[in-house]
Amino acid sequence: MRKAKNNLISFVNSVTVANITQAYDELGAALRQDRAVVVDLSDVAETDLTFVQLIEAARRKAAETGCDFKLRHPAQGAVLEVLERGGFLEDTASDRAKFWLQGTAQ
Repeated sequence: MRKAKNNLISFVNSVTVANITQAYDELGAALRQDRAVVVDLSDVAETDLTFVQLIEAARRKAAETGCDFKLRHPAQGAVLEVLERGGFLEDTASDRAKFWLQGTAQ
């Protein structure tokens, strides 16, 4: 489902309710490390609301603990479609929308 390198977590292919436990475990492990976390979603071909909610929870947890948590690239493709359908981007000035739409382009 994903490959990890240092502080970069890359999710690939399908990340849905069927395999969300692995994504949860890997994000949790990354957040417990004492370094910034960068998430790459550019190769996610299929996803659902479960994954978006997991990333949202991780983003909030990171903010609470002072961990730098960013997307490598702005949300696109399947992830962007779920965000739009779920109403996550309605307030484009919100921290949530800024997180999903701006990324960190590395």
